[in-house]
Amino acid sequence: MEWKQTLRDSPAAAVIFASTLVAVMGVSLISPALPAVQEAWDISESEASLLLSAFTLPGIFLTLPIGLLADRIGRKPILIPALIIFGISGGSIIIISDFTLILVLGAIQGAASSAIVMLTVTLLGDLFTGEQRRVLIGTNAAILAAGAAGYPLLGGALATLAWSAPFACFLLAVLVAVPGITLLEEPNRAGTNSNSSIREFLTGPTAMTPFAILYLAIFGIFVILYGAQLTAVPFLLANEYQLSSAGIGLLLGLPAVTMGMTAMQGDHVLHVFTSFQSIALGFVSYGIGLAVVAIADSIYVVTGALLLFGLGQGLAEPITDTALNERAPDEFRGSIMSIRTSVLRLGTTIGPPLSVGAAAVFGYRRTLLISGSGAFIIGATWFIIRRS
Repeated sequence: MEWKQTLRDSPAAAVIFASTLVAVMGVSLISPALPAVQEAWDISESEASLLLSAFTLPGIFLTLPIGLLADRIGRKPILIPALIIFGISGGSIIIISDFTLILVLGAIQGAASSAIVMLTVTLLGDLFTGEQRRVLIGTNAAILAAGAAGYPLLGGALATLAWSAPFACFLLAVLVAVPGITLLEEPNRAGTNSNSSIREFLTGPTAMTPFAILYLAIFGIFVILYGAQLTAVPFLLANEYQLSSAGIGLLLGLPAVTMGMTAMQGDHVLHVFTSFQSIALGFVSYGIGLAVVAIADSIYVVTGALLLFGLGQGLAEPITDTALNERAPDEFRGSIMSIRTSVLRLGTTIGPPLSVGAAAVFGYRRTLLISGSGAFIIGATWFIIRRS
């Protein structure tokens, strides 16, 4: 496969993929442990969900300045420290006995995670072009999916030992940073104008509508992912199916299986559909999957629906990254991808409390049904518009 050849030729790609695998720990490792956290600290579901919100909130405000800085001083001087901060702040939580301080450390870790998430995709756009870039972005998404599949199972299993046990895994980020110091190459920026202002790009001749649509799609993707799948579904499984943290982790990892398989085929998908049509189909798949989870009365039906949800994730998420990278001028790629990550973090921050708040009024089943119906309508409408 082309990506295997790339790994042999470019050790930097291996560092990028390892960084992605570390960054995805932030939520997927902790999500199945939320019921255990709630019980250990004797707090409400809303308070437990603050662990996810604290992690995602800083990225809304800090990612754009980080992206602007990365366009000025380079990618490597930011990525390596971000990996170290991510590992130390997250790993330190295991020795903390104050929940407020845990949220503070989670916020610091989340800021570092935002930088990692933004820079990995940016570096793939910097270092590779054309079909190779599309394949590697799809591979990066598949690796993210592999982590998202395994981490919930690991996090759920560790949470059965102690609520804090999953946080020890974050220290692995430091192990990624060490070889990254020598193996990660800085992109050649000789042909770009580092003094250019992002304002010049925003006010220039490039059409902004595609970027706005892609950012809106990213926002919707992560509101659904973090609000519906990673927050509402765990509580539904715990409350109505009486699953343990380990069982919840196993089911939450299933969507990543179909996501990874789909993401690896992203280049082939884009030969059949446009990027916008592919994203729209992803929302349709989200909608059907969530609606089926909402009305299911069997854990086996829920399992199938979550696999369908992952299909939607594989269609929507990596293709938005590919579309943004292909449209971004080299000198502004860090800034453009940082806006993507800020929007992503906004969605991940709003999603959990929005889902829990809606569930307090409607219940988790009805909340998932509403979310699924909305995603289906948006996706189907947009697909029809783009075909007309």
